[in-house]
Amino acid sequence: MSIAELLPLVESLPRTDKLKLMQFLLLRFAQEEGVALELPEDRRQDPLWGIVGMAEGTESDAAERHDDYLYGAMR
Repeated sequence: MSIAELLPLVESLPRTDKLKLMQFLLLRFAQEEGVALELPEDRRQDPLWGIVGMAEGTESDAAERHDDYLYGAMR
């Protein structure tokens, strides 16, 4: 299958699946090149890293206004 055929399939994936695909490809290519890509020990033990990238939304300023969205605080 060519890149031109794969691209529409990848674009149709949910954001979390796109991130998983990117991680899988990066790790696979690193292995082929003999490069070890591992998170530092402290990050592998942190359960919060398991949810990174799971959320999706329409707000483009979520990083800047995360407290407002989480706690309902308005500036």
